[in-house]
Amino acid sequence: KRSYDLMENMLKVYIYKEGEKPIFHQPELTGIYSSEGWFMKHMEASKRFIVEDPRKAHLFYIPFSSHILQFQLYVPDSHSHTNLIDYLKQYVGTIAAKYPFWNRTCGADHFVVACHDWATHETGQAMGASIRALCNADVTEDFEIGKDVSLPETYVRNRQDPVRGVGGRPLKKRPILAFFAGQMHGYLRPILLQHWGNKDPDMKVFGPVPHTGKKKAAYEQYMKSSKY
Repeated sequence: KRSYDLMENMLKVYIYKEGEKPIFHQPELTGIYSSEGWFMKHMEASKRFIVEDPRKAHLFYIPFSSHILQFQLYVPDSHSHTNLIDYLKQYVGTIAAKYPFWNRTCGADHFVVACHDWATHETGQAMGASIRALCNADVTEDFEIGKDVSLPETYVRNRQDPVRGVGGRPLKKRPILAFFAGQMHGYLRPILLQHWGNKDPDMKVFGPVPHTGKKKAAYEQYMKSSKY
């Protein structure tokens, strides 16, 4: 704990000023991808971690929204992310040409925070050596264990009251040991469903759950009633 406290007291971050809105520097504060937006908002407002002189920084933050990138640049039905990847590569080229820091470590002391499902692959192509906090922690899509960080996906419905509807019962009053429901991405989820689906009353493990109606309400209650 002392080492962590020391790290927090010493850590300094530089945020690149480059990048045009809305893809850069415009946090999206509602919706299922808003974790990345709230991180951007708090980081850009931080007086504790942020430095204006990049020479004093330990880490470098690239403040972009993976969801807005997809919304702005993806060509519907094209099934191609090439232009999104190229856009990020061009940005990296810009900061690498203007500053010495990216080339010094090939981006290893840079980090991004991204919640869109495609961000794992897109940032893996453009920023492969960087630290990435990702909502899609799928190892089959370029997520690197030991370097990258899994970021919880939080559905924020109200930017004025972001914790509304978030939370649940106290831990001791949660009767379910573990809960999972979702699409069968990657190779681990089908194995999880095969071994634990309807096998143990303390383990509520399901496949895809509709986002509307009674089953959506059940999903939320399972989340609020589960320890894990």
